[in-house]
Amino acid sequence: MASEIDYDAPTPPYQQIAAEIIRDIESGVLAANRPIPSESALIQRWGVARDTARRAVRHLREGGYVYTVPQRGTYVAERIPEK
Repeated sequence: MASEIDYDAPTPPYQQIAAEIIRDIESGVLAANRPIPSESALIQRWGVARDTARRAVRHLREGGYVYTVPQRGTYVAERIPEK
């Protein structure tokens, strides 16, 4: 993840974070059934509030890019949505 959040952009910060993770998934940096960075890691990496990190993960989950296993973490889905 190399980008920074652009607070002047029309895209909300949580969507910017999700888009960066999606790029990593699509490029193979994050592989299927492997964990994505934890909420704490996203908070530290991006300097955002916990709610923003949670919204980013929820956005990914709702989009079919990841799945969450309670008490274990969030993982890249086996099949990612087609564009």
